[in-house]
Amino acid sequence: MWKLLKYSKRKDWLMILLSIAFIVLQVALDLKMPDYMSEITKYITIPGSAMSDVLIAGGKMLACALGSMASSVIVGYLVAKVASGFSMRLRDAVYNKVLSFSMEEVGKFSTASLITRSTNDIQQVQMVIAFGLQAAVKAPIMAVWAIMKIAGKSWQWTAATGVAVIFLLIVITIVFFLVVPKFTKIQGLTDNLNRVTRENLNGIRVVRAYNAEDYQQDKFENANAELTKTNLYTQKALAVMSPMMSLISGGLTLSIYWIGMYLINAASGMDKMSLFSDMVVFSSYAMHISIAVMMLIITMM
Repeated sequence: MWKLLKYSKRKDWLMILLSIAFIVLQVALDLKMPDYMSEITKYITIPGSAMSDVLIAGGKMLACALGSMASSVIVGYLVAKVASGFSMRLRDAVYNKVLSFSMEEVGKFSTASLITRSTNDIQQVQMVIAFGLQAAVKAPIMAVWAIMKIAGKSWQWTAATGVAVIFLLIVITIVFFLVVPKFTKIQGLTDNLNRVTRENLNGIRVVRAYNAEDYQQDKFENANAELTKTNLYTQKALAVMSPMMSLISGGLTLSIYWIGMYLINAASGMDKMSLFSDMVVFSSYAMHISIAVMMLIITMM
């Protein structure tokens, strides 16, 4: 992958640096919203608070949400420009390289494999750049920043977050070992399907002359069925991740509020209000940490 960076241009690096700046801004705005949420909670629970204070804090929270959305759109546009331009140059380089091959080299790779490398493989690289550039930068920044935000809070809440992260790591690791070998197999099966299709189309006159349509049809259906079966396996394995992530996230939020209930009951006076506000903010930061960990691991996959 690193060898492919030579196909990037100075303009791409400038857009990458600009996108990183907007990613940092987006993370800062996302992590600032729980602070305003805490302010609103305190204003509501403290007697004598003015409604204007609540509206001002709510307005700031809305401004952060809109700023985060705008930053996300800008980052998406910049990353899409980088990924599409990079894939265009890479596709052109592959095409020119294939044209320089001798017949022996073409036979070594096979025409079907060269077609797959020029189309599907480059498209996969484009998707990796588009998603990975955002996740690889955003995830560690969000995780570290959120951890700094919750540092010094209740150790019980921190322990609950740590347990949730461990379960998250276990689930993603299991899916990783189940899916990654199949992705490698899919590349070979795609080559095989392209080869069968090409042979059938190029030799269609011979196939009809020998009345071998049924044989070629069975050959194509076998290649297609094997590819479909492998794709279904990977998609089913990946489909498990979404409900598992929701289950872990919901369990984390529930555990934080459950622990908070006991902490608040054990507190006295104004400490109850402070703990309730901390609980609301902590649950938001904990969710950001779990999302960041998930993004980081998926990027490494």
